[in-house]
Amino acid sequence: MKKIDVLIVGGGLAAIMCALKLPDHLTVTMVMKGSTKEGNSWKAQGGIAAALGRTDSPLLHQIDTLKAGCEINDRKMVSILVKEGATRLKKWMNEGLCFDKDASGQVIFAQEGAHGQRRIVHAGGDQTGKRTMEFFSKLVKNRAEVIENHAAIDLIVENGTCYGATFIDDNAKLTTIYANETVIATGGIGGLFQETSNDHHITGDGIAIAHRAGAELMNMEYVQFHPTLIFSQGKAVGLASEALRGEGATLINQFGKRVMDKVHPLKELAPRDVVARKLFSHVQQGDQLFLDISSIKEFSKRFPQITQLCETAGVDWKQGKIPIRPGAHFHMGGIKTNEHGQTSISQLFAVGEVACNGVHGANRLASNSLLEAIVFGERTGEWIAKNHLILSEPKMKDRKRKELYHPKVPSKKEVQKRVSVALGVVRNGLTLQKFILWIEKYDTHVWMCRPRNDWSKEELEISNMMITSLLTAKAALANETSCGAHFRQEKKGRKLYEQTPAKTTVG
Repeated sequence: MKKIDVLIVGGGLAAIMCALKLPDHLTVTMVMKGSTKEGNSWKAQGGIAAALGRTDSPLLHQIDTLKAGCEINDRKMVSILVKEGATRLKKWMNEGLCFDKDASGQVIFAQEGAHGQRRIVHAGGDQTGKRTMEFFSKLVKNRAEVIENHAAIDLIVENGTCYGATFIDDNAKLTTIYANETVIATGGIGGLFQETSNDHHITGDGIAIAHRAGAELMNMEYVQFHPTLIFSQGKAVGLASEALRGEGATLINQFGKRVMDKVHPLKELAPRDVVARKLFSHVQQGDQLFLDISSIKEFSKRFPQITQLCETAGVDWKQGKIPIRPGAHFHMGGIKTNEHGQTSISQLFAVGEVACNGVHGANRLASNSLLEAIVFGERTGEWIAKNHLILSEPKMKDRKRKELYHPKVPSKKEVQKRVSVALGVVRNGLTLQKFILWIEKYDTHVWMCRPRNDWSKEELEISNMMITSLLTAKAALANETSCGAHFRQEKKGRKLYEQTPAKTTVG
């Protein structure tokens, strides 16, 4: 048992940005499920979108963000993202955060899908996440204690206020950490799916524990599928960044025919949901799909991470094409927050992909994720710094195992298989209903609110996966209107690449 000022559950970019904004006199602990160099932030190939170019502006960035999100974005949050994003990123660049430059020393702005401007900055080609995390990890090193390989069991919530959380390590040892402020930064839900770009630790844990504690959730049905996961030997082996298409790569089938012709004016650079559904229709027909990279010069030099992924998986990229198919990538929904990361539970905050303030709407614009982590991660840290409270201590004692009860759960692979069918690129009501009934047969209503201190780490992870996927499926079933990344196909013949904008705005 320990008592600190601020507990951050997670260790990605959003978590670090929050920690960096906390004053030195506050004791801060970051607890992560894996190691310090695991997680989606480290794997991010795409860059950071920001209106830094001479011909660009926050307004143009806002227009693109709203259009990609099907206009259901929270406009206040989008305005904060694009305006503060450019300012905050420029500040860090002035303090040493480096991005790729041309021969004249000017920052290179790349093109990505659904952007009307070349506004994406990259570091090390397709190593933006790695380079960015290396930079910020050094800065936070002496600002926060870091605890690795500890999975969160549950939040400690009494009378609507969060007092910290309990954890379990790889040796089944329990740890209780009490805190005046608790920040959930555990990432999204990509690990619920068979084919995903996400780190294997990303299994919806933050959403599950927040829901168990009574926190409000939002937009759970909106799950983005990236069109181009590298597909080798029957499985996804990594991501082929959208930057490839921004630099001229095209999408073709086994016959060399371009599959996005006459589908959307932007062709390969159409919004991700549009491209993913079109590719999904080809997969359903038994087609093989490829990224034609033959037009990209110095491919291995410009995209070293993708090159390594291909070579490790036995993909001969030198032939000029990479086998691909769509896979789970980003969750636009999550724990409902405001512009300061506050949730519906007092003293509980959420940042990064686990949080939802409506900024992405129904479909995230490419390379807005790292920008969101910086902007709202910093904003949350700034809010905590200005409004820090010292809570009266609850019952200060380690929460021991009180009972021997273990949930009935299927295997992780079984959950992933069924989630991929029910909550994939295309959904329908009957499949969603069957999936919900399948989960409920495991007596989720019995153990959903039961104490979990006696559960194993594996039982905790699978139960979190089932809770989060059940919540997502119920949201998807309730929303009969296809919009962005949520697509319902109840009738045969409906075009899978349609993009239907909603008529209402969230928030």
